[in-house]
Amino acid sequence: MEKKDYYGSEEQTSLSYLEFGSIDLNERTKKIWAYWQDQEAYDLYMFSRYSRDLISFRDFLEQDTISIEALNDRINKSAHDKILDYLFKYAGMISVEDNTIICESGSSLYGWIDEAYSIDAVFHNGSNTKKINSLSYLASDISEIMNKGAQLFHPGVNIMVSTAPTISDLARDISERLCLHLSLFYGLSVSLRYALRKTEDILKICNVSDLFLSNRLSLSFADTFTQIYGTGKMEYIVSLPELISLLKRYNYKAKYCTAGMQYEKDGKGSVRVSVAISKDEEIIDKFIKEYNYCVELASKTVPVEQGEWLDLWDLKEDL
Repeated sequence: MEKKDYYGSEEQTSLSYLEFGSIDLNERTKKIWAYWQDQEAYDLYMFSRYSRDLISFRDFLEQDTISIEALNDRINKSAHDKILDYLFKYAGMISVEDNTIICESGSSLYGWIDEAYSIDAVFHNGSNTKKINSLSYLASDISEIMNKGAQLFHPGVNIMVSTAPTISDLARDISERLCLHLSLFYGLSVSLRYALRKTEDILKICNVSDLFLSNRLSLSFADTFTQIYGTGKMEYIVSLPELISLLKRYNYKAKYCTAGMQYEKDGKGSVRVSVAISKDEEIIDKFIKEYNYCVELASKTVPVEQGEWLDLWDLKEDL
């Protein structure tokens, strides 16, 4: 990629940078030894950040104590430090059929695989290792280095890659270039805020996947709006009323979880909420059953919010 091809917005109002240096405590001076920005800064920072987590989860399986408490301690020191986030992704992976294809938007080094091995060791005594190994994975990251790293870190796993910058481009890449149909598409809140452009983009990715999962999907109770995130990236908060209308028109089922909801985190009239979307309600139910099992078991040891799963059509603005 070109240095400017980073994840920043088309109309850049700020830039992301990374610097390495030292501070002389006696002289009280600062020395910058190296400086990077844009794609180079993203690649260097994110690669080191997520490779550290990946190695940490591999080390977890080698330690003497394999427990929920030990897993939670490991998660608390990771880039995404909420056990519910990890259980959400894991439940999605475990609920799909063997030998199918799943995709993560913003997959980084595909540490999802390593996380899943560790979580499965704790919650199912490793009984789903064969399933995890049977799956094929589509890495979707705007960094070629991250995608290549995902493949190099997992030599025995079938990992395909896409550097499509938007969800609309990714859906086209999946259907036209790769000729695939997914059993699961997963996107974390910030990854989708960067990659969505229109509400209908969610329908486009749903059309190439049996199950759409998003952890803390950012939604607007009115129209879609945009804003600049702190990294200089334009983010899109898509319209909930428009999404509901589209889902109903094309006979999709959709549920949201009351746990971890965040009102007005992305501005007035917005909400971040975890959702599951599919045309087959049994697929959603299977995911929710696995998720609830993991959360209930975790709640006996660590503080987690269990929440309820309700119809997305009933999601209301917090007045």
